[in-house]
Amino acid sequence: MSITSLSNAGGPAARQGFKYQDHVAVSFIFKMLRDSSYSQVECETADDIVAVFHFSGALFNEYIQVKTTESDRKWNWQEVIALDGTKADSSLLHKSLKCDKRPGLARFRIVTKRDVATILEGFKVELEKRMLPDSTTERGAVLVKKFKKFVSPQKRNFSYWADNCVWQVYGDVEALEAVNIKALSQLAEGLGNRPNYTQLQAIYDEFLEMADKAATANVKTAAASKIILREPALAHLKKLLDEADDKSTATSKPYKKRPDPFLVEFHASTEKGLLHSFSGFDVKYSLKKWRHENFAKHLIEWLPEFSLKASEIVNILAHNAEAILARSISTFSDSDLPRDRLIAELILHAILRSRQNSEPIACKVFYKSAGKLSEFGNAHIVQIPGQDNQLWLGLARLIKANSMDATLEQICEVLDETISETVLSAEREIIISLREPLHHQPKADAFNQALHRNSPVDDMLNVLCFPILLTYDSEALSSGWLEDYINNLKTEIETHFSTFTTQLPENIKQVKVMVFLVPMESIELLIKAFNARCEKLEELQA
Repeated sequence: MSITSLSNAGGPAARQGFKYQDHVAVSFIFKMLRDSSYSQVECETADDIVAVFHFSGALFNEYIQVKTTESDRKWNWQEVIALDGTKADSSLLHKSLKCDKRPGLARFRIVTKRDVATILEGFKVELEKRMLPDSTTERGAVLVKKFKKFVSPQKRNFSYWADNCVWQVYGDVEALEAVNIKALSQLAEGLGNRPNYTQLQAIYDEFLEMADKAATANVKTAAASKIILREPALAHLKKLLDEADDKSTATSKPYKKRPDPFLVEFHASTEKGLLHSFSGFDVKYSLKKWRHENFAKHLIEWLPEFSLKASEIVNILAHNAEAILARSISTFSDSDLPRDRLIAELILHAILRSRQNSEPIACKVFYKSAGKLSEFGNAHIVQIPGQDNQLWLGLARLIKANSMDATLEQICEVLDETISETVLSAEREIIISLREPLHHQPKADAFNQALHRNSPVDDMLNVLCFPILLTYDSEALSSGWLEDYINNLKTEIETHFSTFTTQLPENIKQVKVMVFLVPMESIELLIKAFNARCEKLEELQA
């Protein structure tokens, strides 16, 4: 639709330093984008703002006046019908009806910061919610009686105006902007986008600029620039939202959500603040049958997060989820580590994520440095209330019957060798190369400084904890379910933990160590169940 009745009166020159009207215009642009019956919004043409739409096959022009006059009083009847000096037909209501210059049906709207007096309250009700005749009908009759001869260029009188006018109170700029940003958020959600507040504000500012450019364009030399059409505006919004989504993906936090815990903690150190502590976790029984199948299924749920980088996880969508799962299984299956060690690392990953609300340094278990894999397959960032952020470097083992003592001795040797500048520096380099800080929650300066390659390894020791997973064939569970098996497990894990702590080398005794013990009825049953599920998924992918 083209603009008729070309005029720059009251337009660009009057807009300097005055932006409230732009916010109002944006509110109607968003209304247009939400409602396909609207075709265009105009700025500073036949009125301050004109919204053009179709309803029941008819064309409507809604003429919108924006009034920002300051006063402590509400708008009253005398104020809205008062003439401008001696000028005939110059009141606020006359000016509104005068805008009715175009063919088609007309509607009118007055938008103000100030509220209205009781006599005008009826006009605040939107037209579709009115039951005529009402108080607005009475006001129309009074206006017709007072201004008998006055009609619009389309020959409509104040009775028509009263039946088709809404008075909208938006309040100050801050209130109006809040309403508009909420509308924008709802628009985005309807289009399948979820921008954050900062992105919403940036998109909103672009539409403010769009309204400003339309309002300040010269109606005689750039008339088309004063019209904001629905389809181009909607395409522009979608483009901005998609760009925001791309930026969000680059900085989104994939570790905020996780599967529900499966293992049940049945025993733990009771003293707080211990440097060396333990927790015992049980797979549990169902109808007196050990739940190895269920546990294997639960571990599969962790595979994508365990095997992939954060930047890969955030890009999991409906169309590529199958391929992503296939890649995670392939990464797991192609590893140089034995399958039992990988499963142990996966169990530790699940415990740290579920119980410590950690954020993993992705794929460390698969990363080779100097041609070999690190002993520490898990590296997680842990936030504990009231404490500095911590780096948890984890060791995990599946321990078959009668090999606990040898395994504990091996773990202590690894820990002993780790407390050296060479090993800690190498571990830090691995973490630096794998860490994707944009995908993690912001960390304290002390933690970031500890991970800086130029910092002394002492800084790293200050934030370091060694979580040790001992998943083992349990003597207490070797006969299957017993009525008091939990009490037997408590005694068993206390014994194993005591044995472990007495073997700790001197240079580890002042470093935080957390031992997680997971007694198994049969490690072999778990491995078989897990492998079977992986093979089934690989077959489905093929």
